[in-house]
Amino acid sequence: MQNVYDYLNEKITDGSVIGMGSGSTIENYIPAVGRHVEENRMDVTFVPTSIKTEQLLKDHGLTTSLKVSEIEVTIDGADYFTRTLNVIKGLGGALLREKQIGYFSENITIIAKSDKETASFENLRIPVEVNPFLHELTKTQIRRLTRAEITERTEGGSLSTTDNGNYTLDCRLPAIADLDALHNMLINIPGVIETGIFNRHITEIVSFSDGDFKVHIK
Repeated sequence: MQNVYDYLNEKITDGSVIGMGSGSTIENYIPAVGRHVEENRMDVTFVPTSIKTEQLLKDHGLTTSLKVSEIEVTIDGADYFTRTLNVIKGLGGALLREKQIGYFSENITIIAKSDKETASFENLRIPVEVNPFLHELTKTQIRRLTRAEITERTEGGSLSTTDNGNYTLDCRLPAIADLDALHNMLINIPGVIETGIFNRHITEIVSFSDGDFKVHIK
């Protein structure tokens, strides 16, 4: 993995502002980021996409802040991706923050295991973050419009909440004709906060397996 980390670390330079994503792949990467910044004596500010990421960054001596004027690049993981740089994210519960930080980034680099690649997102879980208020009605409307099979995210027998205090609905759709149209349909339902469809500002996807990696670009 060191060769993958070295490639990613090239994006982290002195004085830069870097968005840092969430998930197990990013958690494994953060120690390498800490070493890179320390060894090169760099001044770097990281914008974390989750509470857990923020704590991990601090644990490795890295500076975090949400008061930034720009984000040069965000490095984040993926739940699923296609070679056309479409990504599904949010299964870890930090969907809204990931979408916000990605939107305000000049570029996004996605890192994911090669087995996360798929030809389509049909019948895969697409997270939708919803406001707890009247969430059952929101869920019913999503099902009515999309014919999705919907599962509520739970933890310890109760509905689990995101870092922003919302609920997550995992939606499986048997057919997806247009990702943008699907996102727009969902986001226009009152109560839907954000969807796990990421296809904006993604510059590249770095997929890795057995110590080797590939870079997918448009």
